[in-house]
Amino acid sequence: MLLATYGLPGDVEPLIGLAVQLRALGAEARVCAPPQLDTVSQERPPVSA
Repeated sequence: MLLATYGLPGDVEPLIGLAVQLRALGAEARVCAPPQLDTVSQERPPVSA
C-alpha cells in the first residue's frame, strides 16, 4: 500500500503513524512524501514487518 502526501510535517506525520500501524498488522505500507521532509521519517525508528 502506498500512502502519498504533500505538505508540512504535520501533514506527513499522521500517515507515517498509519503506515506503522498497518505494518504492525502485517500489511506492506510505504509513505511517499516530499524529499525535504525526509528528516521526519528519520526521527522514527524503522518497523520490521
